[in-house]
Amino acid sequence: MSAIKAGLIGSPLGHSMSPYIHERIMEASGISGTYELYEISPEELPKYAPILMKELTGFNVTIPHKVSILPFLDETAPMVKEYGAANTVCGKIGYNTDVDGFLSCNIPMNGKKVLLLGAGGVARMMAIEALKAGADLQIWARSSEKAQALVNECKSKGYDKVAVAAEAPEDGSFDTVLNGTPCGMWPNVHDTAPHLSALKKDGTFFDTIYNPCPTKSCMQVRANGGTAVSGLKMLLHQAIAAEKIWAPDAHFDDGRLSEILPDVRKKLWEKNPIKVVFTGFMGAGKTSIGRKLSEELKIPFIDLDERIERIAGCPIREIFEKDGEETFRRMEHDVLKVVLENSGSEVISLGGGVLTNEENRKLISESKALVIYLQADADTIWERVKDDTARPLLQAADKDTAYRNMCERLKSREESYLAGSDVVVSAVGDKEVVFDRVKKLLLP
Repeated sequence: MSAIKAGLIGSPLGHSMSPYIHERIMEASGISGTYELYEISPEELPKYAPILMKELTGFNVTIPHKVSILPFLDETAPMVKEYGAANTVCGKIGYNTDVDGFLSCNIPMNGKKVLLLGAGGVARMMAIEALKAGADLQIWARSSEKAQALVNECKSKGYDKVAVAAEAPEDGSFDTVLNGTPCGMWPNVHDTAPHLSALKKDGTFFDTIYNPCPTKSCMQVRANGGTAVSGLKMLLHQAIAAEKIWAPDAHFDDGRLSEILPDVRKKLWEKNPIKVVFTGFMGAGKTSIGRKLSEELKIPFIDLDERIERIAGCPIREIFEKDGEETFRRMEHDVLKVVLENSGSEVISLGGGVLTNEENRKLISESKALVIYLQADADTIWERVKDDTARPLLQAADKDTAYRNMCERLKSREESYLAGSDVVVSAVGDKEVVFDRVKKLLLP
């Protein structure tokens, strides 16, 4: 098998993961070749498209050329005709492997009530595939006119189980939700897909967004007991489908290819850093779970309280005793600001009172940080901390008083924890059980 020469055309391409993904696929499949980026503006496409078709084995096509590449092709695969767009070229033949990527995710649609969010290019593909699979489809878009246009197009192709969704779909009324909107895309990591509450508790959510991986939407669905599939899997499998077109004689081993996905997520976090932040009351396990996650993800861990003690040169208890809680909270805010501005992905454990400060919540909401609230009841926390005499908030004349004070403080902070977090995870149970819950949230 001769070496292939491939690449990606589009504009802009600065954050593209394609070279890394294709190089890994080639390596896993024994393909000799190269993959490069070709940033080409719409005005330059007529000049460079014929040249690349002649010089390359093939290339992928991304925004803004998926439609404008069509006039330069001699032939197109059926999927291109159906969706009116090509994302892969081999010679002068156009293909659409986005659908291969989507179908590889095995989203349940047959006989399911499905809500599609968005009416753009990728939503168009998912709408048709959902109807082909036998779904009862409703389409929601910010523009009801665009939603209706997509419904009309689907009906013109012979599908009748499709309609425009209500402006506010009923909570828990859909088996499957497909997100074709950009909501939650990096750097706007705190946004969620619209009408996520329309998904049943045990339903399936598919997010075409792969950056960040996972999105806040995926994390929330998993935390509520549902299944969420990130767009990163679609991205990988559409690339595998393209490689199969360019190198049909290669051996594509599913086992080796499946090992690529976690590495792609890691690489993505290197290019577009994310902070995973743990909040919650003392004893919730923020530090122990945070350290364990840091080891699992192989990214740095920062305990905010430990960082403050290192800067102050004394334990937090002494700061409280000498300078009071107000001084400590000012220091806490300043250190938090510095930590959030660090470059690179990190796991961060916050002190129990950080989110009670509105300025701290604002800092986090404006950062690229996904906040996990480790939530535990008062009795669970008391069993973990009742003998820890180093905690300033447990200083009292006797344990009964300390317990009552702790309960009052926990109750007063609950609203702040909920307001400042992106997802809530139960911290009840042993460390391994809680850690497993957290890991499931962060699957690629």
